[in-house]
Amino acid sequence: MAFLIAVLAFITLLTIVTLCYNYFIAKQYTISSRIEQYVKESPLDKQLPPLTKVLPHTSIQSGWYLLIRNMSKHFESVQWSRFIEHKLIQAALPMRGAEFMVICLGGAVLGAVVLILLSGSMLLGLMGGMIGFGMPLLILGLKIDQRRKAFNDQLGDTIIQIANALRTGYSFMQAIEMVSREMPKPIGEEFARVLKEMNLGVLTEEALNNMAKRVNSDDLDLVITAVLIQRQVGGNLAVVLDSIANTIRERVKIKGHIKTLTAQGKISGIIIGMLPIVMGGIIYLINPEYIKILFVHPMGKAMLMAGMVSQFVGMVVIRKIINIDI
Repeated sequence: MAFLIAVLAFITLLTIVTLCYNYFIAKQYTISSRIEQYVKESPLDKQLPPLTKVLPHTSIQSGWYLLIRNMSKHFESVQWSRFIEHKLIQAALPMRGAEFMVICLGGAVLGAVVLILLSGSMLLGLMGGMIGFGMPLLILGLKIDQRRKAFNDQLGDTIIQIANALRTGYSFMQAIEMVSREMPKPIGEEFARVLKEMNLGVLTEEALNNMAKRVNSDDLDLVITAVLIQRQVGGNLAVVLDSIANTIRERVKIKGHIKTLTAQGKISGIIIGMLPIVMGGIIYLINPEYIKILFVHPMGKAMLMAGMVSQFVGMVVIRKIINIDI
């Protein structure tokens, strides 16, 4: 039994390492591999090097990579896999939803195996599996929030830049090109994608709406709504963008003020969440036999489960209290 558990742990770790390697090299081939699914051979194909020359066949399509891709095929048609893929697009992670689900399942197996080996309890192993499955989702959510915040911080200056470009005689498409070239990530990257879609024949309204879906920002929705209305009824777009930029700047100032006022509540939530874990670790180091009963006695296991659920509910409630929408 121990040998089987060790083999499962080794396979899980190797799978996670392989997926991480795949993530770091994915940017080099993900666009070409997706286009090949829809575009047949064209005259441009003779001028472009094939994908196998960029990345050798043996380095990508061999070994554990094939195993992971074959495992991910089982999640291709699952609806929540497509939902996760949309979240990956929002986080700008070059990965398919099915591959991310394989990472979540690998984390669940790893968490369950580790806690079973440490405690010998199937209940704690189940808890470890739930934690291992949820950690990649938690990291993905944090990545999305971080990217959205960076986008919103750059949006005010970007709107001013577009308005100034329109005043100097640039067209809206030329203004977008200037923003994509001069602004840093993530906003420059998003506008560059909008420009590429427009060059491929996508309507301006549809390209802007696609960017709104990827970013999921209230400030950006306000800007896109103003642009679409101006394109339908006419008017001075530069003046409208200046007004929106001032509104967004004021919202950013208010959010910073609220963040300062709610800092104490956030620190309280962190302390409340970490205090039982730290105290339990200290007691375990001082007197292991004293706290070991929590992991072996049925009442102790029930208390641990109730404590973890209470901690989670408390942290969610504190987060809801200090999260003020503007």
